[in-house]
Amino acid sequence: MFSEIECGIGGQRNRLGYRVGTMGWQVIINGELVAERDATVHVSDLGLRRGYAAFEFFRVVGGVPLFLDDHLARFTRSTELLGLDGRWSVATLRGLIDLLIEVNDLRDAGLQMLVTGGNSPDIFTPGDPTLVIAPIEVTLAPEAAYESGVAVITHHNMRELPEAKTTDYLIAVRLIPRMRAAGAVEVLYHDGRRMLEGARSGLGIVTPDGIVVTAARDVLESVTRKHALAVVDGQMPIERRDIGLDEFHRAVEVFLTSSTRGVLPVTRVDDRIVGDGRVGTKVAWLVTAFRAHVAAHLAAAELSRS
Repeated sequence: MFSEIECGIGGQRNRLGYRVGTMGWQVIINGELVAERDATVHVSDLGLRRGYAAFEFFRVVGGVPLFLDDHLARFTRSTELLGLDGRWSVATLRGLIDLLIEVNDLRDAGLQMLVTGGNSPDIFTPGDPTLVIAPIEVTLAPEAAYESGVAVITHHNMRELPEAKTTDYLIAVRLIPRMRAAGAVEVLYHDGRRMLEGARSGLGIVTPDGIVVTAARDVLESVTRKHALAVVDGQMPIERRDIGLDEFHRAVEVFLTSSTRGVLPVTRVDDRIVGDGRVGTKVAWLVTAFRAHVAAHLAAAELSRS
């Protein structure tokens, strides 16, 4: 039944006859395959009108959805917190993801899952949730960023409902000009007392006495951070707790974690140099060890599929 769906524009046809490439993907809306150029939501959808939606993003590497179990668990948690859960089981979502990878012949890309408040007759009350799953082209950080580190800026902000991954990126988007003017790649949020997380990443520091510290509350549970900490466990002491602003400014090493960046060293925060301005030995080790962890995960996934 799906082989009759025509994608329409751009890209090459894959082995199943679908066109693939920018604006040539097949996407899923409420369980149905739709050509990306024809994919729409209703004008009354609360994701559009009120920004009421949860989402999840993960990479597909070599055709394998990376850390999918963790991303599905976090997606479920986010939809539960917004009261948008219950319509699609994890098994159903997994099947739709596998289908989307197959029909688009995805090898290296991103996938975003989105559940909105659905069509609302009064543009306020949630209706039946709308599910969207769509491929996204991914641009990875250059290798030089891992060798010399990156710059970030800070901003006083704590996300509404921080434990959920929602589409509320108003502050992050508004700060893009300031971030780019500073030559930074990310904005870190703090609440005036504690350093929390990045707008699009998890955050970790290394203290002067060699302890890896990440926030334990009022932040989104970063899947990449979870796996990075698993790599660190047994190699360095770890503490999950509040990171005071003074402690953050005394950190000798700082790193970000995200699906597209992996573990990324930070060497400048606002106008302050971190440590001696070079990537520290502990974060440099973590960058390499995390890459090995990803490779092992992908190899195990390939083996289980064969």
